[in-house]
Parts: sequence; structure tokens; C-alpha cells
Amino acid sequence: MAATRERILEIARSLPPAPRVFSELDGLLRDTNSGLHKIGELIKRDATLAAHIIRIGNSVVYGGEQRTGSVEEAVARVGFQEIFRIVGDVATAHLADRALAYYGVEAEELREHMLHTALVCEQLATECGLDARSAYTAGLMRPLGLLVLDRLADRYGNVESYHPVRDDDYLTWEARLFGFPSSEVAAMVLGEWKFPAEIVEAVRNQYMLRSADLGHELACLLNLAGGLVADNGYGLPGESRRWDSSLWKIETLGLTEAKFRAAGERARKAFVAFKRRLRGEPEPDEAAEAAGTPPPEPAAEAPHGAMAPDSSNFPLQVRVVQANDETPVPTATPAIAPPSDFTTFMRAYQDMVFATAARLTNNEAQAEDISQEVFLKAHQHFETLSTSPTAGGWLKTVATNLSLNHLSRYRNRWKFFSEFRRADDAGAERDEPAVEFAAPDAFFAGMDAGERRALVEHALEQLPEHQRVPLVLYHFEDLPYEEIARKLHVSLAKVKTDILRARAALAKILQRSAAGRETLEP
Repeated sequence: MAATRERILEIARSLPPAPRVFSELDGLLRDTNSGLHKIGELIKRDATLAAHIIRIGNSVVYGGEQRTGSVEEAVARVGFQEIFRIVGDVATAHLADRALAYYGVEAEELREHMLHTALVCEQLATECGLDARSAYTAGLMRPLGLLVLDRLADRYGNVESYHPVRDDDYLTWEARLFGFPSSEVAAMVLGEWKFPAEIVEAVRNQYMLRSADLGHELACLLNLAGGLVADNGYGLPGESRRWDSSLWKIETLGLTEAKFRAAGERARKAFVAFKRRLRGEPEPDEAAEAAGTPPPEPAAEAPHGAMAPDSSNFPLQVRVVQANDETPVPTATPAIAPPSDFTTFMRAYQDMVFATAARLTNNEAQAEDISQEVFLKAHQHFETLSTSPTAGGWLKTVATNLSLNHLSRYRNRWKFFSEFRRADDAGAERDEPAVEFAAPDAFFAGMDAGERRALVEHALEQLPEHQRVPLVLYHFEDLPYEEIARKLHVSLAKVKTDILRARAALAKILQRSAAGRETLEP
């Protein structure tokens, strides 16, 4: 099913024009002779883009007292650098207008990934003296090949989606199905769209597959940015093996590790601020000042060398099934004010986060590490989370995603078993009886809640991961089949089959336990 240049460019020609406007805008902004008139004429070639620019120019963030209907006036108000970012964001929205079904990536997830990557690249370039606009463009257009190949797979039909059990990463899946990687496809399309050669080569070499790629500074920057984006929670699951923040790469760009991490943190803040501006919201300090609300007092720090009383040392007694009997995570607006300090915030949610990770990984030590990472991310976003009524849902989602990423990194432990069983997957729903998630009533008779939880938990631990994970997500995390399929990057039929088999296996384990218990009773 090898892809050809003709098929790829045919799909590229069917994509929206906004990316090409973005490329031309880059050229105009680099030309000192380009005025507002030329920039305005370019933007007005896309009516949707022009209306978007005018709306933003009239927002409270940029607008004056008088509204304008002129693109040129809106550009003047917003500024060239911000216009470049906004046009890039619109290009992203037009390109990523649907989910990448074969890669298992939702449209919004892809858009946020592209914008976040662009801002990380911009910050890294500024830090190491490379051209920030080229870096931003390369970061934004980096996953273009994924969009094209996903559409190509859709045209072929009957193509199996990427799954970490079958293929190590996206590149392995792409090579098996199409004959070459998405990075080469992206470079091919960007070249056709007349993007600068430096950007085309950076995108082509972003995965650093050859020794010759190591000398390409912008490609090296793009590769390092991929790691920072993943660390900030915006990575794509099939690429994690391709990002390696090795010290030699950092030194290649003339950076220290401290400067490298600082650039990532600035990009994260720039991402939040840019999205806020697009929504027409003033900066938080300005909003607080307008409302007459003083800024919150900083949380007290523990003495040097001492551990804070509510650190992320999570209790090991929180187990897989036990937390299911607790109060669900609130997603509606709470009756009391959200916590204003991180210690109180963490105390409120730490058991829920740990239990979520423990259910999925089936390993308390790993769940504790994942919980630590969840709260590190929460600390970075605490300014937003501290006032959000859906903070619990955000934490649960991050814990679930990190747990699934952790399992994918260790997939080789169970890959052979999954491939061994794959031969009869197609007929699973037809041949196997529907077994409910249950055990004989007499088995649980006379048991207290603690005994019942311990026995079911022990049975869960005996299931293979590819059965236990979807079962836990469905029965304990209350996720619908479609959401589970998206998170695990498998088909809907595969999810239903795995859950069906997991129920059957769990029932058999409990029945064996029941038989053993009956023989021991007097």
C-alpha cells in the first residue's frame, strides 16, 4: 500500500489554503518594503481569516474605543508578531479540523499540540540565537505529514490503526503501511507550498534518524522541542520514543540544561497567555485589579531540608478497588471556594489521583511516581486550576494519560502475549458468550466490604494488561467505549472484545477462588 508523491500532493491540494497564506505572510514580514496594504491584501484572500483578524482587533485586549472593519487597521492594532501567531493558529485550526482516526488523536488535541510546539520552538530559538519565526513555523507545521497520511489511509479503507502493541511508534507503523515516514511527507508538502528550504529540511530531519541530521540546528531544536512539549502534557503518544533531551543536543544549540528547561516553562506560559488573548480576556492581574481583588498570598514554604507535611508521598494503602466506593470526583461548581494554596489542593485530590494510576498500572510504586508527576504538572498550571470547578476532572485525565503512556513504554513485557492471542480476535464477539462482570452470589455471602474488595482486586491483578486496562477504564473510570478506543489508539470493536474477554476471565478467576474457598471452609 505504498504511498506515492502524486497521491500525497493530490491530498495536499485538497487541504485548506490558510497554511499557504501563512507561508506568504512570513515572506512579507521579512521584507522591509512590505506595508500594511500588502499584508492586508494577503489576509483578505481568505475571508474567514480576515473576519477573524478584525474580530480580534476589536477585542478588549487590542481594540481602541472605536471599532474597525478594516483588516489593515486590525493588523496595526495587534502588531506583526502577534498577527503571525494568529494566522498560524487559524492555519492550524483549518488543517486539524478533524480527528486523526488512524493515529488516535483528537482534533483539539492536535491543534493544541501544534500551537504548543510552535511556541516552544520560538522560545528555544530566541534563547540560542536562531531565527524565532522560522522555528515557530517549523514547530507549527511539524505534524503536517500525519494529517496527510491519515487522509491517505482513509482513502484506502480497511487499514488497521496505529497501536503500540503492533508497532513501536508512528514511524514503524508508517513504514509498514506507506513505505516512508510522515516527516518525509510533511517536507514534500511544505516544499510544494514554497516554504523556506531551511524549514522543509528541519521538518524532514526532525526525528534525527541519520547521523547527517545531527548537524542541522533547526532540526535539533525541533527534536528537543518535541520532548519539552511531551513533558508539558501536549505530546502525541506514538512519538515519545523519538524525543530525547540528551545533553549533547542541548549543547549543540549552545544552551545549558537550565536555560533549556526555562525556555520550556516560558513557552508553557506563553501558550496560556496567547489562548487567553484569543478569547479576548485581559491578563489575570488586570482582571483582578479591575475587580478590586488582591492577589492571593503565596503559600508558606517548609524549612530548608525539611519535607512539607503534605508532600507527594502518597499512602500505599490506597488500593485498586477501594477508591471506587469513595465519593466521585466533582465536576460541577463546588459549594465552597476552591483551595487557594497548593498544599490544600493536593491534599484534596491525592488519593483520587493515586487510585486512578494504581488501577491502570497495577503497581503501587509506579502509581506513586505517576502521581508525583501529575502534581508537578498541576503545580505548573495551579494559577488556572486553583479557581477551576473542573480541576478534579483535569487531574483524573492527566493521571489516566500518564498511566497509559507508562504502559506503552513497557509494552514489550506483554507484546508476545497480545500477538499470540491476536489470531482469534476477529471472531471473539461471535464465538465467546457474553459474561457479566460478576461472581456467584454464594461466593460473596458473609464477606464484608473489605474482603470483597481484596478478592476482586486480586483477580484484577491476574488479568493481562491489554484486558485489565480497558476493563478498569470502563467499569472504574466510567469512560465510554469510544473514549477508551481513542485513548488506547485501537478500534471500537477491539475495545469491546477486550472488555468482553476481561469480564469472562475475571469471572473464571473468581469462580476458581470460590471453589478454593469452599474446600477450605469446615
